[in-house]
Amino acid sequence: MPVYDNFYHHNRNYGCRCHEVIYNGFRALVLENELLRTTILVDKGTDIIELLYKPKDVDFMWRSPVEVEASNKNPVTRALESGSFLDQYEGGWQELLPSISAPTNYKGTNLGFHGEVLFLPWQYQILEDSPEKVSVRFSVRLRRAPLLVTKIMTITSQSCHILFEETVKNEGDENFSMMWGHHPAFGKPFLSEECLIDLPAGATGLTYQTDFSGNSPFECNLEFVWPMAPDKQGKLVDPSRPMPPERKTAFNVYIKDLREGWYAVTNPTLELGIGMKWELRVFPYLLLWNVYRGFYNSPFFGRTYNLALEPYSAIPDNFDQVVRLGRDIRLQPLEEYSTKFAAIVYRANGRVKGFDEQYGILRGSNERTEGRP
Repeated sequence: MPVYDNFYHHNRNYGCRCHEVIYNGFRALVLENELLRTTILVDKGTDIIELLYKPKDVDFMWRSPVEVEASNKNPVTRALESGSFLDQYEGGWQELLPSISAPTNYKGTNLGFHGEVLFLPWQYQILEDSPEKVSVRFSVRLRRAPLLVTKIMTITSQSCHILFEETVKNEGDENFSMMWGHHPAFGKPFLSEECLIDLPAGATGLTYQTDFSGNSPFECNLEFVWPMAPDKQGKLVDPSRPMPPERKTAFNVYIKDLREGWYAVTNPTLELGIGMKWELRVFPYLLLWNVYRGFYNSPFFGRTYNLALEPYSAIPDNFDQVVRLGRDIRLQPLEEYSTKFAAIVYRANGRVKGFDEQYGILRGSNERTEGRP
């Protein structure tokens, strides 16, 4: 661990640091240490638009063809029935709250695709700013839902992980139900058909209830033991291996029956991977969103190659169905609901068996590798 002995640190260019910038008109906060740099759109949902591993100059976050612009001087030609998300989806990592996908009018909120919180400007306060550690608290009050959300992000010197602590509080004087999810999408230069997607042993896959792209290789509502699934011709396909762009396909898979809260995506050629570790009581499900140049029509028109592994509080991703099934998170007046999780960057060239409490990767029963070079 280096020793930083300058007598002032407020404008340092070493160790952990943070600074505010303007990105296409939005306030953004850049957090970094010796190994990682991440950029958060404070004025747009705290979207994480960059998670860069400095030694290899690799950004894990997918960049969409759609660029966001804060001025909004040129409104869209006509509002989409599903909402405005796809008009403003720059890629990266979004927070999904208080609903996940399908629009809903729960208690008159009239929410569009992917909920409300990802459109709102947040406030932030720097809790600690030293060469050894930077910790920032972000907060936002939703406008249509009676929820206050606070999120603390922390990065420490020489570490290859970012820690998150989040709390949602119902400030209303009546009960309020919600779903909760995170939507990190990965793309090139990290993503390729050589990547490996690892999950806890014993997980079950369930193909999406609808074929959103029209060209999924799988039948809808197909349940299978991860990772091998029969396609429409009966041939076994391994969704833990991303497909090449030439396949021109796109499909969704729910992941359930998780025994632990973690996943890992590894590129063996780059010897580099990214994963998450979370509390299973809050996010017992995943959605695997696969787009291999097969998302046609607006706004992508077959141009995109990306995948997302999204921790979900419930499935299906239709809020009204989740409420009917009793799978919603139900908050009493003034009740709080909290969780912790981590985004982890690591060096590896093969399969991963999980992460330990220090966020090192597990390769086998006794073998441990640090989550950094």
